Amino acid sequence: MRLSTLATACLLGLSINASAADVKSISRLAFGPDGVLFVTDWKAAEVHAIKLAPPARQPVGAVFNVLDLEQLLSDQVGGARVAVEDMVARPGTGEVYVAVSYGADKTPALFAVTSDKKARRVDLKAAQGTSVALRDAPTGDEKFWKDMPERSFTVTDMKWRDGELFVAGLSNQDFASTLRRIHYPFDARQSITSIEIFHGGHNLIETRAPIRAMSFAKLGGKPYLVAAYTCTPLVIIPLDELKDGAHIRGKTVGELGYGNTPADMVAYSQTEQGQTREYLMLVNYNRVSNVIPVSELDAARMGPGIEKQVPFGQIAGLNVAQAPLAGVMRLDNLDDKSFVMVRRDLQHDALQLVSMGKDLSFRLSDHISEYAFRNFSFKGNAFQQKYIKPRQDILLKDEGFPDLIKASE
Repeated sequence: MRLSTLATACLLGLSINASAADVKSISRLAFGPDGVLFVTDWKAAEVHAIKLAPPARQPVGAVFNVLDLEQLLSDQVGGARVAVEDMVARPGTGEVYVAVSYGADKTPALFAVTSDKKARRVDLKAAQGTSVALRDAPTGDEKFWKDMPERSFTVTDMKWRDGELFVAGLSNQDFASTLRRIHYPFDARQSITSIEIFHGGHNLIETRAPIRAMSFAKLGGKPYLVAAYTCTPLVIIPLDELKDGAHIRGKTVGELGYGNTPADMVAYSQTEQGQTREYLMLVNYNRVSNVIPVSELDAARMGPGIEKQVPFGQIAGLNVAQAPLAGVMRLDNLDDKSFVMVRRDLQHDALQLVSMGKDLSFRLSDHISEYAFRNFSFKGNAFQQKYIKPRQDILLKDEGFPDLIKASE
């Protein structure tokens, strides 16, 4: 009887109590409620829900300045070379979880990193949780550019919202670009929607290339998925259209530049002069980051969308700002005031885990400017004293240089 029950559960994609020891790969992470960490395994085409132990401490205002993340994590796996697969912050704890693959076999590993520059490996063999199989995952042996398995794109992004996992990636269907909705605790409810878009830069309706980064926004009083694709169309989709078996076309509202792969997208808010505004931060592998006001998306929602060619290099559809976040591979909300990010510092070729204030999205110690010189003084310049020095003082403290704060004058 037990064997029959397990077989039925697997066929339906139902969860079963299991150790997470069967994790064969890690591509994306997401935190759910009550310390549950979701881990996607593209080789097995499964999502694992791992129940984490309560954090050892509850730090307030954690600041990350891990400038040698590669060495820190490599030391945990016998000196093997590591590649970061994903990173998420555990809400309200100051802990950051980093998934890597290491060695010639690309063995998966998961680490909890804290602001005191310590890393603790999560014992996947001892972790308890439940798992769910992803329906209609790619099954062939096709490879992109001869060495990247198509199956490794089964999950390209994953986000938690209101009791559901939203899982973007590929399926084995002709219309391969797919969005899955999976309820948690896992049960038989798993919807699959195929998505097509018009890509203005390519002048093409696209049904295969998957969403690479996504988040959510409320537009016109309704919840929407906001998705970024390679090369970089930005698309909005009402959540109520993402139904099992549906084939839909997302509305292309922006073209943000060619020759780029989006790396991550998070929603956040900023309060200035008593007014709170909602934004999305889109970080990119091949371009600077985009600060996208939700008000811009709302205005675009009411327009016709992009339905004709956009010449390479043109930014179209949205009025977006830029943030100096080159080299950022993964981004998350650390707390209300700060992001945390895994980045490759391009000047020093160093893999880093650092936090950064949301107001400027900028680290002072990345630059040698006029302000860095010992004999620079704010004296006599009212503008500098009012607008620049207070922010610089905060940055110097957060980045570990409180001794360089200049005296008030």
